[in-house]
Amino acid sequence: MTENNLPTDSELKIDDLFKNIDELILKRDFDEAFNLVEENRAYITKFANVKQQLLLNKYHTKILFELTLMAYEAEKDADKFLSLFEKNRDFFEVHLDKPKYNRLLRYTSNIKKNRRKKKLNIIIPVVFFLVALLIYGVATMDILPKISFNEIYSSVAEKFKSDKPDDADTPVPNDDSAKDNTEPDFAGNSNEDEAISENNSSDGDSSDGALDENYLLPSSTKELTLDDITGMSAKDLRLAINEMYARHGYYFGPGANQRYFDEKPWYNPDMSIKSPNDIVENFTEIENKNLSFLATQERRLKNN
Repeated sequence: MTENNLPTDSELKIDDLFKNIDELILKRDFDEAFNLVEENRAYITKFANVKQQLLLNKYHTKILFELTLMAYEAEKDADKFLSLFEKNRDFFEVHLDKPKYNRLLRYTSNIKKNRRKKKLNIIIPVVFFLVALLIYGVATMDILPKISFNEIYSSVAEKFKSDKPDDADTPVPNDDSAKDNTEPDFAGNSNEDEAISENNSSDGDSSDGALDENYLLPSSTKELTLDDITGMSAKDLRLAINEMYARHGYYFGPGANQRYFDEKPWYNPDMSIKSPNDIVENFTEIENKNLSFLATQERRLKNN
């Protein structure tokens, strides 16, 4: 009697299981539905008829698809999505309809593409830093004495779309700082025909008293001589060079340079200036001569 009733009891139990699974799917409780399927899979496989076996595959496919989809769309968990998709990829390929399977493939492609992009966003700045460090090392070894560091920096910055030059950490940067980008190009950036702009010509050059009080050197009004720099160190000369750029509104960025010039009453930063070369192009004949003179004397003091 027991053996004759067993298949009937099993079918009733399986029907109850499917009913519970169906209710969980309607509630979108796919985690619980998945657990219920996994806990009773062996029993269902053993006693279910062909129709019930097909229904089990249908439920299993629906649950796995929704769990995978939720990981991407609702939970925004790319790792969980990829894990579920790769684990069940063969099952999806057989049992999912083509639009749903292609949807999962598209999400997989988006995740991998975004991860490649993030890696590039990390790698490119690192490569730029290493290249800039290498160039700086070569420049400071005087292997390329005819090429200024500013010229090298400008070419690298242009390639990597740099927004603005870096600033030295002290108000008197020197060649020991890889961030010193205020040294001009002495190979021919002077412009004898251009006069200093009207906004900068009235910054305090009108009297010797104003110059003594606010500027290190009268570099925009007279051609400097050795007498003008008597007693000045290489660092003093570097600060005087920076002062020439500050007169024209150059913004040095966060650091001691910027703090130093912010305290000067004549200083008026121009945020539209992106490169030291923009300043050099507007130097007067006197300023270009003084720039070359100061840089030459700075190198002489460093080498002594």
